[in-house]
Amino acid sequence: MSDSSMSRGSPPTPSPATASAAPFDPTRRAAGPRGDGPRTGGAGQVAAAAVPAAGGGADDGLLASLAPLLTEWLPRQRWFAGKGRPISGFTLVSATELLPCTARDGAAGLLHLLVRAHQSPDGDADGGAGDAGDEADRDPGGAADAGADADAVAGDGSAGRAGRVAAEAGALAKPSSASRARRPRAPVPADCYQLLLGVLPPNPHGAGPPPANGAARANGAARAEPGPAAANGAGERAVARGAAAPPRLAHALIGRPATGPLAGALLYEALADPRQAALLLERLRLPGTLGPLRFRRAPGAAIEAGLTPRPLAAEQTNSSVVYGDAYILKVFRRIAPGINPDLEVALALTRTGCRRVPPPTAWFEAAGAGAPATLGLLQPYLADCADGWQYALDQLARGADFTAAAHALGQATAEVHLALARSLPTAELGPPQIEHLTAAMSRRLDAAAGAVPALRPFRRALRGAYADLAALGDSGRAWPAQRIHGDLHLGQALRGTRDGRWSLIDFEGEPASPLAERRRPQPVVRDIAGMLRSFDYAAAVGAGGAHSGAESAGGTREPREWARRSRAAYCAGYAAACGHDPRAEPELLRAYETDKAVYEVLYEARHRPDWLPVPLSAIRRLAGPAARDTA
Repeated sequence: MSDSSMSRGSPPTPSPATASAAPFDPTRRAAGPRGDGPRTGGAGQVAAAAVPAAGGGADDGLLASLAPLLTEWLPRQRWFAGKGRPISGFTLVSATELLPCTARDGAAGLLHLLVRAHQSPDGDADGGAGDAGDEADRDPGGAADAGADADAVAGDGSAGRAGRVAAEAGALAKPSSASRARRPRAPVPADCYQLLLGVLPPNPHGAGPPPANGAARANGAARAEPGPAAANGAGERAVARGAAAPPRLAHALIGRPATGPLAGALLYEALADPRQAALLLERLRLPGTLGPLRFRRAPGAAIEAGLTPRPLAAEQTNSSVVYGDAYILKVFRRIAPGINPDLEVALALTRTGCRRVPPPTAWFEAAGAGAPATLGLLQPYLADCADGWQYALDQLARGADFTAAAHALGQATAEVHLALARSLPTAELGPPQIEHLTAAMSRRLDAAAGAVPALRPFRRALRGAYADLAALGDSGRAWPAQRIHGDLHLGQALRGTRDGRWSLIDFEGEPASPLAERRRPQPVVRDIAGMLRSFDYAAAVGAGGAHSGAESAGGTREPREWARRSRAAYCAGYAAACGHDPRAEPELLRAYETDKAVYEVLYEARHRPDWLPVPLSAIRRLAGPAARDTA
């Protein structure tokens, strides 16, 4: 199961709770040391929220003690959206112990956090969808459109340090009135992230200092050389990441807080630990409520116990764990209030009986004053399927015909669109909406041409594509709009290795876009344009395998012809399933495909200049043979 626009290589496109927590509040602002707002000290030193809590002073604050570690660790994560902008502070939205974090037998605890990361507007603002390009070499055709839209199993309660974790979650979630009065609103909205932290006690016998270097090495622990400890603005000492960790967790190490309720404990990314990942499945298997967290299971669903978890390494904007060959759990990292489209669409399609999308088995969410925020989704794992992107490349390398597979993929896309139109709200795009749509496309073209000189000679012709669509809108033409995939490309399709049946996955849409936009009805042609561009990218990537000189079984001599035939077969398959050929409305299709190609030009110029010829080739085709100008 791939992630959204960044995965599979596409350019962005039990018992009662042991810890109480503040409700999920998307408007909450950060608190700083002793009531001040977040601020950054010299040399990366960060002052985060530190408010006195019951049982301790300011230096006992959970978030204040974690801030130095998170400031260094978060930007290195593939799913962190704020790359290129310094972190200026944090707000703790909620803290919940999924397992007690003060175990005396050396067992690891599990702490669930929702944390807002406040960032200054400095740096590259193009990092909204994670570290762009990490996986982009696998399916650039899925480039994201920059303008797009139960009950619990808990561990036993524990006292002392764990109790303070709960108390401080509520104390830190809301800044003081003095802080709100003194500090202006942050210029950059703070993203909320879901963190799952494994917590190892300081030593197997309970509280105490971290083991010395000699003890760590004698125990076979992995250890990096610690750097200088830096004061963090709240008067604390930041502990270096080079704290001792078991070898199996060394790659997931976050560090040791110097103070606060978790002082001296070893923190690590919990999804890297099979024991912690297994606990998440157990909570979904026996649903319930734990503090603000709700674990829910689909009616009639039964989840097998004891399945071995396996984290997936290729994720980008989220994190996924496969359990045996039965289930896959997607853990959403960037959190917004409201149901995630991935869950919403899968539930809707299940109600219609559509079998092209894996049905939800279970999910968990954070409760709040408004709509609950989706945190994770468990679905059947399609183990006997091939990734559509890789399958296309394999066919190209073999010189094999892809048109039958493309035709079947078009049918699958149409079936999903028909089911979505039956199960979720629809709309109509009339003249005002078309005018707004084409104006936004033109603005994106101008912005891209301003940044990429190679695009400038084609601006006038490309504007013509938008003008043709706008003229139809002015004449009174209207188009239906509905819920769609929102980020469709070959990497979001899985093909059964035995029956050749296609399934579509990852309906989250473009994660960098607001949730409301991702849930907004749109013309189905947006999905179709995304898949057509994906065929072009596959042909470009597979050029080495296709330039064999000999004609393939399907009569294809070169990648461009392979892409043309695949595009035609896909559209024909779509028409066979729903009775409407997207090529019958060339103005609409050309406008959306042009908008996608323009985005790809900007993306490749910024992140992979060597790939720029791929979308520029599409730009030349879409602009027409006599399109070059200097407008």
